[in-house]
Amino acid sequence: MAGVLVAAGLLALSALLLGPLPARLARAPWSERAPRAALALWQAVTGAAALSLVGGLTAVAVAPLSATLHCSLRVFTAQTLQGHPLRGMGAAEIVALVWAVVVAGGIITLFGHAFARQAGVRRRHRLRLDLVGVARRDGAVVLDHDVPAAYCLPGFRPRVVVTSGLVALLEPAELAAVLDHERAHARGRHHLLLLPFDALATALPRLAAFRTARDSASRLVEMLADDHARARHGGRAVASALVRLAAGRVGSVPASALGAAERSVVARVRRLTAPERPMPVWQRASVYAVSAALWAATPSVLGLCLL
Repeated sequence: MAGVLVAAGLLALSALLLGPLPARLARAPWSERAPRAALALWQAVTGAAALSLVGGLTAVAVAPLSATLHCSLRVFTAQTLQGHPLRGMGAAEIVALVWAVVVAGGIITLFGHAFARQAGVRRRHRLRLDLVGVARRDGAVVLDHDVPAAYCLPGFRPRVVVTSGLVALLEPAELAAVLDHERAHARGRHHLLLLPFDALATALPRLAAFRTARDSASRLVEMLADDHARARHGGRAVASALVRLAAGRVGSVPASALGAAERSVVARVRRLTAPERPMPVWQRASVYAVSAALWAATPSVLGLCLL
């Protein structure tokens, strides 16, 4: 009975994290005041949803092996080590176990494939940049193109890329702000932060929770880069550059790159020109504490059952 209750609780947590919670979190006004904390919470929501789903399915599979989940997990572990993991399970339990393995293995494979694919795209794009781009003294690479554009090509050897159209369009202070924005993406390894969200949203496009998480995470990393540029150049310079870049850009940045004016320009300009007070430290600490609790929920429950 205890095993069934634990399984139901973990599956209910997964349903909550994949159901109503992402939509409410995406509308939370406090996220603009603490984008780093909000991003940590989004990572925890997505990761905990996957962990609780796998943990719940595993608990369902092993529940018939003993009267308590504690003993069931021990029996399952012992049987697996002996080469007979399915002994004592019915058809429904075997299906639950197969789904747990498929979900866990699928997520790991998905992330590995997404990382390798994006790394390959970035490597090929970097080679083309080195052939046709012209390096500036400040380290940026200039492409001879009339359309104003700026983006960061991330990786172990990142590139900050601007077009000649953008250099001609922006004032020196605005251009410096854009370059620092893109450098913040490179230093923060924002492409790695976004990788899980992009991979899940691409693999499961009909699941609204993953699309919402990807869009929200993309918006938050842009705000983090905005904050970095604002600290050095002021909010008005960053906002002015964003407006000019968004107005002049008619195309999109290349795949696997991070563009300065690609996400939520109106909200970001408002945030830069009329900033709200930062979230108090204790509130940010509370968000991080909730994030840690979500990550720890499923491993803690299953770990305690094994003690």
